Amino acid sequence: MRVAFLGLGRMGALLAGHVRDAGHDVTVWNRHRRELDGARVADSVGEAVDGAEVVVTMLFDPDSVRAVAGELLEHAADGAVWVDVTTVGPAASRELGERAVAAGVRFVDAPVLGSTPLAEPGELTTVVGGADEDVERVRPLLGTWCADGKVVHVGPVGSGSAMKLVVNQSLGAVAAGLGEALGLADHLDLPRDAVLDVLSAGAYGWTLGQKRPMLESGDFSAATFSLSGLAKDLGLVVDAAGDHPVPLTREVRARTQDAVDEGHGDEDYAVVIARIAAGRD
Repeated sequence: MRVAFLGLGRMGALLAGHVRDAGHDVTVWNRHRRELDGARVADSVGEAVDGAEVVVTMLFDPDSVRAVAGELLEHAADGAVWVDVTTVGPAASRELGERAVAAGVRFVDAPVLGSTPLAEPGELTTVVGGADEDVERVRPLLGTWCADGKVVHVGPVGSGSAMKLVVNQSLGAVAAGLGEALGLADHLDLPRDAVLDVLSAGAYGWTLGQKRPMLESGDFSAATFSLSGLAKDLGLVVDAAGDHPVPLTREVRARTQDAVDEGHGDEDYAVVIARIAAGRD
């Protein structure tokens, strides 16, 4: 299959590598030119997309996808499938899907659950929105970066993006709760090692299994999911919620954005756990 892959950040490069390793004919493009062994490198979006059967976008936010959408759709072949893996929210996915259909291109939203530790071995989960026939057409491609059985068709276009926001809302909520629990434990003069051991056996176990070394060392530089990414996603959650009350998410989003504004955006999102534990606003 001829595949154009747009976006070679930390996650994009890993996903594109899995597509290449599965034997597909891959052309890549990145806003700042980057290469991928075994793939052609295009100098423009149009050059990358020309002749592709499937176009994958793995960018940062809705505006970054909109920025390439015009050129992508201008050059995409009739009947090609555009798979957007970017976390953009359901409204943006539906908007992009409508633009794609008007240009004769099929559209699937397929954000991934998990970060680089799962992306490297190809053990992610992908939540997918789109028409049945379009999802089945690209399922083998999505499977190149997923664990067996972890390509989950949720519903029509926008459903995958909606599910991704529900998942990342819980990520932010758990981070804030864990930070508050650690801060309370410090206030009660409990030894941090014992607290981490006990909390690891409960509701915070998954997060501590991933983030305990960072919390113990205080070094959040080796980001697997950046704080700026979490702040962006929580903003999308608030936008998607509209009039539906999400007071906890609004508070956590404010805390994460404050930390981004103070220069922590490129650090792992676990830095917000430490900040809340330390009583920092």
